[in-house]
Amino acid sequence: MDSRDAGTGVNRREFVRLALMSSALMMGPGAGAAETEGMPEPVAYHGVFHALPPGAVKPQGWLRGYLQKQAAQLASNLPKVSWPFTRDFWGDQLQGDYWLKDQEWEEWWPWEQRAYWIDGVTRLGILLEDEKLLGMTTRPMIYTLTHADKEGYLGPQLFQDPLADYHRWPHVVFFRALASVSDSRTPLRGITHREIAEEMQRHYLNDDASYGKPKRNINNVEDMLWCYEQTRNPQLLALAEKSWKKFMGSNDDEVDLSLLRVMSNSPINAHGESYAETSKQPAILYLYTGKQDYLTFGLATQRRIFDYHMLIDGIPSTSEWFSTTTSLDSHETCDIVDHSWTWGYYLMATGDGRWADHVERACFNAAPGAIRNDWKGVQYFSCPNQFLATLDSDHNWPKFPEHGGYFMAYQPNPGHRTACCGGNVHRVMPNYVVRMWMKRADGGLAAVLYGPCTVKSTVGSQNHPVEIVQSTHYPFEESIRLTIKTSAPVEFPLSLRIPGWCPAPRLTVNGKRADAAPDSHGFVTLDRIFSTGDRIVLSLPMRVALSRWPQNGVGIERGPLVYSLPIRANWTSTVVPRYSTAEFPCWEAKPQSDWNYGLALNEATLERDVEVNQQPVAPDQAFDPWENPPVALTVPVKKIDGWDLQANPDKPEQKFTPCLPDLDSAQVSEATERIRLEPYGSTKLRLTIFPQVKS
Repeated sequence: MDSRDAGTGVNRREFVRLALMSSALMMGPGAGAAETEGMPEPVAYHGVFHALPPGAVKPQGWLRGYLQKQAAQLASNLPKVSWPFTRDFWGDQLQGDYWLKDQEWEEWWPWEQRAYWIDGVTRLGILLEDEKLLGMTTRPMIYTLTHADKEGYLGPQLFQDPLADYHRWPHVVFFRALASVSDSRTPLRGITHREIAEEMQRHYLNDDASYGKPKRNINNVEDMLWCYEQTRNPQLLALAEKSWKKFMGSNDDEVDLSLLRVMSNSPINAHGESYAETSKQPAILYLYTGKQDYLTFGLATQRRIFDYHMLIDGIPSTSEWFSTTTSLDSHETCDIVDHSWTWGYYLMATGDGRWADHVERACFNAAPGAIRNDWKGVQYFSCPNQFLATLDSDHNWPKFPEHGGYFMAYQPNPGHRTACCGGNVHRVMPNYVVRMWMKRADGGLAAVLYGPCTVKSTVGSQNHPVEIVQSTHYPFEESIRLTIKTSAPVEFPLSLRIPGWCPAPRLTVNGKRADAAPDSHGFVTLDRIFSTGDRIVLSLPMRVALSRWPQNGVGIERGPLVYSLPIRANWTSTVVPRYSTAEFPCWEAKPQSDWNYGLALNEATLERDVEVNQQPVAPDQAFDPWENPPVALTVPVKKIDGWDLQANPDKPEQKFTPCLPDLDSAQVSEATERIRLEPYGSTKLRLTIFPQVKS
């Protein structure tokens, strides 16, 4: 494959050079220059887009308010609330023999789970420029980096032995935090950002561990290749490719026949979060090798997700393992984070805007829908239809053995000992903001995700500094306003994503209509000389649409948002020792309003029968769209008698959310009512997949 970008003629090495200079210039004059002096030429990069460093994009408006709430609540308090976050995993207390003398069981889990929190809260601190948060998360980084063993191994002694199961998986999570600190040039008490990559390189190249087996170890490819881009050492690329071949059971350079199992036209039989993490590795390998086989294989892994497992809120049905798509199928909160992160790599590799559509749908629906609005509790399993969420209402049987368990209640650490979601949830919205803008191969910029923010980068052949302010209440309004700030006129291409759900976008530049027809990858590009004060307005008209689901189910959507009936909840709290506190308790929610409705709509009458209620919001007004959504829908419904909570026959007081009713035998009211639907992310108890009744 040619190393030049199709349609631009820009060499991929030049692309990476531009991206690296953009990072250095963004952080100030001379930043990073000494760290690259005397190094080999930049590595070849084969993606259409390249991520900007954390901190290049600053959240504004509702996005910033949402992140500030996260920072003030669970992000900063989890280490005082729940095990294992209350222990110093990756820090000086538990790195060595201390843990072995005080063990509960010899496992990798606590290091994985606290590393999730470290990574997410580090990015959160970078975005908010919050020194308190960064002080909490960089301390274990400093300790780990300054306490490598003589061979270069970084991390806990407990699973330094390469024979231990999953012995290198926690490193994947922790090293992502190191990468974010390095990329953003966040101070790390005397450790340079080049030294971070060099320490990771020494760890990988001197390690006796197998990164091809056991299965989660392969995810180190992501960090190996980040390290490869920083150090430019081809041994890291060779290790990554060798590990992938071993993972696939292949010892040669050809695509192994076992890959056909992944490309087969069948549902996935795998653990959802593991699949999300592993299936991004081919996309990352493609970025640094240009080998089409990697990308072809990776795209096949994703196609199976969308063919068989997607739920209405934008995340596949993964209550641990992939499953069906009924109204009762749910997903682990970790899957929201990890699938959206994976799709970002496919966006970089292909330049196809549909991957950003997927990220947006997940982050605007599934993510806030699994988190209490006060950021004091999160679900382990979250579901489109959840009429109650208590410590004994988990309905994921028989897919998961905790039938009637606590995984659907809102808690600071919803999995208790299995604390992955309590840590991982902190990555989801910081990751969204970090990837809102990306670098084009020709020195331009691409707006790939939308929301209120400001981006600072460099553009054009001379790496001219530029700032773009994105003013919008998106996804709660249709208009996105971009204002250019630059010290002098500069020519560069600016790409804007046109979501796949929008058939008729409108675009103006300084008040004049411009062509808004997207290219085959869903982007419209303005290639012109920009001056400070230039104003671009992109309008994305949102239409109401119905989506079809099993068992006569129907959902209602508008633009990137899914809409649900919010069920009024009676919230009660309890403290589970070791996993919650009086200030951050376990929350149970039981229904206090009717939910037994069928949707009396069809496509032919949507425009007439659905009323869109849009509240005006001033451009500079701060608001929480999940607590006070400025947009809602009013729709016609009919009551369905006898559609009640499901009771445990052996324990009648224990209730579960029921499946959709059989309308052939159900009693449907003749009277039509109108009810208010709100964005999915605003609801904690909700009806999202309705039974469809006659209109």
